[in-house]
Amino acid sequence: MIGRAGLLPGLLFVTSVASAQGPPATTPGPAPQSSWKPFNELAWLVGHWAGTASSGARIGGRVARFTMELGGHYLMHRGSTVFPAEEGRPEETIEEVGWWSYDRERRMYVASYCFSTGVSGHFDVEVAPDGSVRLVASALQNYEAGARARVTLRKAGDAGLDISMDIAPAGKDFVAYQTSSLKKK
Repeated sequence: MIGRAGLLPGLLFVTSVASAQGPPATTPGPAPQSSWKPFNELAWLVGHWAGTASSGARIGGRVARFTMELGGHYLMHRGSTVFPAEEGRPEETIEEVGWWSYDRERRMYVASYCFSTGVSGHFDVEVAPDGSVRLVASALQNYEAGARARVTLRKAGDAGLDISMDIAPAGKDFVAYQTSSLKKK
């Protein structure tokens, strides 16, 4: 048994050894956050757009609006394309609503689109170094079985947006379905 007289020198010895070893080790904190945040590289899309659309020989008009929603966690796209009546064909209006989000686990953007035609699709989204964006759906709902879709959005100058949508029937390559050339409003 150690008496009080023996305890004090022992504590002083332990304290001096601990001091000689330097400050106690600390566990590292979280790594500093980079300035990258989801949707930074897509900010150029946000706003109202209007221009022309074509599908085959048909020429019409298109409007689109991209907005950040729900606290900045989603990019919402609403669009409408109108092809006027011509050569015995009635006027045709196609609307779409798309929700883009960032999948943290997969470290990529994904999007879900619904069209007024009843067709819908889930897209993987790739952002190229030049800022162009490609959405690819490996399947479409309420469309021909096995069909795929691809949508490409490209900057066109300082205030332009070119959109192309391609469809690939089952087992075939992509073919142009619709193209648009829009200007920011």
